[in-house]
Amino acid sequence: MTQEYPPTKPLNEKTLLGLDLGSNHMRIGAVDWSGKVLAFRREPYPQEATENPRALADQILMVIGQMVEEHSSISPITAIGAAFPGPVNQPAQRVLRLAHLPSLAEIDLHGEFSRAFGMPVHFENNANAAAYAEMTLGVARGVNDWLFLHIAANVGAGLVLGGTLQRGQSGLAGAIGQTSIDPERVGNAVQLETMVSAENIVRRTRDRLHRDKTSSLSRLGAMGGFTYDDIIAAAHGGDELAKIMLQRTGLFIGMAIADVISLLNLSMIAVGGAPAARQFLVPAIAKEAQQRASEEAFSQCRIVAAELGAEAGVIGAALLAGHSS
Repeated sequence: MTQEYPPTKPLNEKTLLGLDLGSNHMRIGAVDWSGKVLAFRREPYPQEATENPRALADQILMVIGQMVEEHSSISPITAIGAAFPGPVNQPAQRVLRLAHLPSLAEIDLHGEFSRAFGMPVHFENNANAAAYAEMTLGVARGVNDWLFLHIAANVGAGLVLGGTLQRGQSGLAGAIGQTSIDPERVGNAVQLETMVSAENIVRRTRDRLHRDKTSSLSRLGAMGGFTYDDIIAAAHGGDELAKIMLQRTGLFIGMAIADVISLLNLSMIAVGGAPAARQFLVPAIAKEAQQRASEEAFSQCRIVAAELGAEAGVIGAALLAGHSS
């Protein structure tokens, strides 16, 4: 358990709690109503929670209960927000699907939250939560029409039009990972997520290593494997294959967002996910999108790195819960 920000007493005596489920761990934090992070930590999943839905739900409830208890003597938690790596049916507040975690679709987790903690609870997908944080504290302050791209275990988007987060009829808007691209331009369409999620970036890199043995990643592969973070670190270290794989990832994303730029006349695309990958992804996305999008629409759309890091989903989930209560 790593405490990154020590609890402090907010001026307004009230605190929101945000939870963001990642593929390997949960991020949880206490946030004040301005979005300031008061306490933040990462909690790894026990093995059972990665295999059993009930065990995952119980682990989430336990971690939240601990944070609520810790802050009971500092400043009371007044609302709880949770961000999930998958679609959330907004009217039902039901988690429909999770990337790389057991499905919670058959569990009324929102109801269990409400009964266990007796306070307002709001569920959101992680792209929307991070987008809301960027609107409040990050690169999208004052921007009315823009898109947040979440590139991690799942691939999603938070769409903001007229300064308002757009969820669609049931909260399923933003599923850009489910859109189709033709990565090799040979008429063979695949879903974007199968090419640019963290797991699939690792898969593509592993496949490429069969042809390129000069990369520093070959050593890691021989030692048992490597992760998306290892690819990013290798790129920063000058590894040409790692840089190519991230640039190719940006190219695939650019294929998907070009039509979105033309259709919606957006003023900005903010690229989230691993902060260290953004400097490689942003120029590659922009280059490909420029070739495909309407010239007029692209000229009005900035493609930039998001400002917030791993805490974005926590902040956004917390603030959405507070403003929804």
